[in-house]
Amino acid sequence: MNLRAFEYLLALEKSGNFRLAAAACGVSQPALSIHVRKMEEELGVVLLERSQKGFMFTPSGEEVLKRARIIMQQVADVEALAQIWHDPYSGPLSLGAFPTLAPYYFPTIIDHMVEAYPNLQVNLVEEKTQVLIERLRLGALDAALLALPVPADMLSHGIIFSEEFYVGIPPRHRWTKKKTIDSAQLAEEPLLLLEEGHCLRGQALDFCSHAGLGEVLNFRASSMETLLQMVAMGRAISLIPRCVARKNPHIHYLKIRGGGPERTIGLFWRNSSVRGDLMLELVDDLSREYSG
Repeated sequence: MNLRAFEYLLALEKSGNFRLAAAACGVSQPALSIHVRKMEEELGVVLLERSQKGFMFTPSGEEVLKRARIIMQQVADVEALAQIWHDPYSGPLSLGAFPTLAPYYFPTIIDHMVEAYPNLQVNLVEEKTQVLIERLRLGALDAALLALPVPADMLSHGIIFSEEFYVGIPPRHRWTKKKTIDSAQLAEEPLLLLEEGHCLRGQALDFCSHAGLGEVLNFRASSMETLLQMVAMGRAISLIPRCVARKNPHIHYLKIRGGGPERTIGLFWRNSSVRGDLMLELVDDLSREYSG
């Protein structure tokens, strides 16, 4: 049994056709068929149920196929790691961020990263915080931008930036002539927050509890864009991070006198990462690149 046999099985699954699978693998159809037959002989099981109309995987074949996916992914991982060990500044780099940061921050850094690290193939991933942490631990992500604090003992991190929250109000609100506002005044208006699962919600609720504020209980926005649209339509006010506010000038923003909520963004990576030096350089680079 060899790796080529697993590759052939996966090609058969993808194409559903011996001829197309052979072409995808760069071999003749008879050669591919012989390898699959030999694998069946070695295992002592039938992997494919063949007929004049084609084939289908047997239950045994489906189980072998599951493991073939894992094996070939691990082979690809080893090859990628070898490239990284040879040059940590080249090859694929997967970078994650949560939904209330990714669409507003990634566009500001991607051109710089392409210019500063030309040999990296940067893959950007947007997911909720808990998903990003889990993917980091499993090795499916190289690094992630997360809001502190993060309960992750397997991870190292460096601070990229901190930013304040503004109060976002509708364009025709009675406060639009103001530039600042007292936190106590916010209790006069319905406050809209994101739904459960967004770290931004927790940061806003911490501030609300200290300031004695409530929220709109019959509607919680599922995304930042939904929240912004609801504010723009005059349905409520909300707490908006600075990087989001800079990208959405159609809403009026007020600073909170005496200081409002803030969030601190850090770059996180596994303690065991072979790219530790690169991560530290990225922390220094991105923190200097952030213009506030």
